[in-house]
Amino acid sequence: MEFAISFALAVLILYALFRHFDLHQTAESLRKARPGLLIIAVLLMAAADLLRGWRWRIWQRSLSFWHSVQVIQIGFMGNNILPGRLGELLRAHCASAKAHDDWGRTAALGSIVAERILDGFVLGVFGLVVLRFVHLDHRLAWGLFLPSLAFAGLATSLVLSVRHQERIRRLVVAVNDKFPGRLTTFARDKAGQLLDGIVPLGTLPRMLAAIASTAAMWCFEGAIGYAVGLALWPDMSLRTALLFLVVVNFATLVPVTMGGIGTIEVAVPLYLISSGVAAPLALAMVLLQHTGRYLFNTIAGAVFYLGGGFHGHFADRGSSRAPQLRRNDPTSGGGVQADMVCEP
Repeated sequence: MEFAISFALAVLILYALFRHFDLHQTAESLRKARPGLLIIAVLLMAAADLLRGWRWRIWQRSLSFWHSVQVIQIGFMGNNILPGRLGELLRAHCASAKAHDDWGRTAALGSIVAERILDGFVLGVFGLVVLRFVHLDHRLAWGLFLPSLAFAGLATSLVLSVRHQERIRRLVVAVNDKFPGRLTTFARDKAGQLLDGIVPLGTLPRMLAAIASTAAMWCFEGAIGYAVGLALWPDMSLRTALLFLVVVNFATLVPVTMGGIGTIEVAVPLYLISSGVAAPLALAMVLLQHTGRYLFNTIAGAVFYLGGGFHGHFADRGSSRAPQLRRNDPTSGGGVQADMVCEP
């Protein structure tokens, strides 16, 4: 049902959007696209995703490089075909299945949350640069400034959580002791596992490496937008490509539809047109970039999911007759390690 609603909403959004554009001119722009630059854009997509796989291993050594690349693509595929960004949960499940150590899905999800915060932080910095060099309608400018500010706050919270994770653990345990029960015990265990996923970022060299690799990866993504824009428009500029990059990704913050279908096509042309790009050309750029990225990640994710045998792990988990709880070992000195075999 959620899939049908999300799909129907995407179709309605696209239908309403296309009524306000000259689709003949948009199609003509797409027809004249230079294939050489589009091939470069596809190669940059592959390079950016390989860098993503390497980046994740900075703080999650329990996965090999190749498995890291695979599960990231599977997560993208899930986000493209499932509503509500459920691909992140699919990615966490597949990551826990391939981890070399006893790394649960909740810890994997915590690691993914940390990655998303780093992504948002770097994109927020890029967004502030855009506001400095690109003239936009003031209402649209606020649409970039507020998410940038929010991710700065989230990044600060991430750093503080890593730095004071032992205090947080003790606080959660104290709450559980104060209000004992199944719900608070479950919350205590999951909070501990989420912290387990971000604790490896606790050293300064590793945090700096994570931020630097995140910035490099998003530079690759910006180059993809630049190559796509240049294939359609010889006057494409780096600042327009940066605007393109930031708005495309901020437009997916609220998971209204699968893969951002419709929301990206509505939001990005508004910003490009405000910056001086012709309306048919702006729509052509968005359609070409979004369609290319969507197909690339969905096909790659499906190949890895089926070819890598990840789908079999769901059957294995589903055949479990009863949940098994790993109790916290008070002598280990580590965080809470409880994990359910049948996690949601």
